[in-house]
Amino acid sequence: MIRVLHSVSNMDRGGIETMLMNYYRHIDRSKVQFDFIVNKKKPGDYDDEIRRLGGHIYQSPGLDPLHYPAYLRFVQQTVTADPRIRILHAHNEAMGLYALKGAEKAGLQVRIAHAHNIWIVRDYKWPLKMFCKRLLPGAATHLWACGRDAGIYYFGKADWERRGQIIPNAIEPETFRFSPAVRAEMRARYGLEDRVVLGHVGRFDVRKNHERLLEIFAAFLQLEPRAMLVLIGTGRLEQAVRAQAQTLGITDHILFAGLQSNVADWYQLMDLFVMPSRFEGLPVVGIEAQAAGLGCVFSDAVPEEVLLSPHAIQIPLSASNADWAAGLQRMLQQPCDRSAGAELIRQAGYDINIAAARLQQQYLQLSGEA
Repeated sequence: MIRVLHSVSNMDRGGIETMLMNYYRHIDRSKVQFDFIVNKKKPGDYDDEIRRLGGHIYQSPGLDPLHYPAYLRFVQQTVTADPRIRILHAHNEAMGLYALKGAEKAGLQVRIAHAHNIWIVRDYKWPLKMFCKRLLPGAATHLWACGRDAGIYYFGKADWERRGQIIPNAIEPETFRFSPAVRAEMRARYGLEDRVVLGHVGRFDVRKNHERLLEIFAAFLQLEPRAMLVLIGTGRLEQAVRAQAQTLGITDHILFAGLQSNVADWYQLMDLFVMPSRFEGLPVVGIEAQAAGLGCVFSDAVPEEVLLSPHAIQIPLSASNADWAAGLQRMLQQPCDRSAGAELIRQAGYDINIAAARLQQQYLQLSGEA
């Protein structure tokens, strides 16, 4: 049995973390076991499950330039302490360089940099992140990404075309298959039986663009006065979004649902999934929503690769709120066979049962165990 050491922020219910857990649950853990380096001290939502599945969680010194030497020593010691760790798989965007260099220092022969996005936020860390990004291809032995756009953004077109590989953000399609009974039960539970329900799943951060989503929804209410917006997730911008809802006078039309372990059931009660993100790699929630048979409206900042269903479209972020609202209304008026969603996602190559077997075989081959 080999162990793969994944470097992450922490194991909360974000897109990257959910993707990793999908794979983790479906691999043969007698052959490939996952461990996790976490860089935040806050416990993650998946920590208990990871330990039940046999994984270890290692707390790093943190992604701080001042901690860089200590970080390298930490990774080196973690890797050398367990000879079963044969692969380092970094998911920290540009800052994954820290774990990759530490693994290189430890002599680990397989070091994977995995790109999950197509943009880096221009905050105070931006210069450091851009510097680290340039060094990623040299520190990694393998370049993986959720999609082509993310791979090119993080590794450059030449390196991506020569060495890149797409690892799908696969899901369990049957979990999300449309269920009229679950839909009726969920809508009754939350008093949404006679409402047009728009839904969004995502962390409250700059990337997800909740500010624009609320503006679009306010315009949509002019067309559908009994509409409701369901927001699933938490994050540092949640209070700002709640304040914006009050300013716009739409608080009574928004359900802040928080974190949910049964997200699949929440897709059932929705009528349309809306994601006006500022940037994305290839969002897992977009795959899930289409598996649930939902019509989906994404911004043009989300890669076209997410458009797997004939009922998924993009609207430019440059379009007005009124144009977005009209687009949402048109999508709702189109006939949509929701029962076809799960099979469509399976045929598109996003079935975790197939994808996990392939990933497991790759890990074994890379470690010389296949």
